[in-house]
Amino acid sequence: MGFQNGRIRSAATATDELVEGTGVDYRAPALPFFMENPLRRAGTLGAQGSFSLANTADRPLPTVATRDVAATAAALLLDISWSGQARVPLVGPDNLTPDAMAEVISGVLGRTVHYRQVPLADYRATLVRHGASRTTAREFAAMIEAQNDGIHDVEPHTPGTAATGFRQWCEDTLKSAARS
Repeated sequence: MGFQNGRIRSAATATDELVEGTGVDYRAPALPFFMENPLRRAGTLGAQGSFSLANTADRPLPTVATRDVAATAAALLLDISWSGQARVPLVGPDNLTPDAMAEVISGVLGRTVHYRQVPLADYRATLVRHGASRTTAREFAAMIEAQNDGIHDVEPHTPGTAATGFRQWCEDTLKSAARS
């Protein structure tokens, strides 16, 4: 991750630029924060009434459910009438801070859930402790740092290009995971 030409540049953006440089017809979904990220902490939702990430508590994150990513990717792949190159921003109707996500989760689960921000160094160490390589942990931390620095603000996106809202995703997916 880094800044280039006044914008945040990620490994995904660099890969897209390499493919686009070949001239091949190419469309790539431009994806924000995955709603599924809190699922890794589903156990603490029930046991401790909290979830934690390294994202800044008060920075809004456009969100997308992976089911919407899959549906969009399939539609893009099956559309043989299209040619050219484009990034396809894909975001759900919500632009929530982690604190606001905790409020929604609280409402869906019927009990108070708090968001707890963890330092990036602790996040990296936890990833390594759970089997990630140091390189992978460093890259994931760099991704979150870019999110905290506004990477999702760089590319214009229209909320609602993906169908699933965060509350609906919590009802459909997170609720049962938090109870198991």
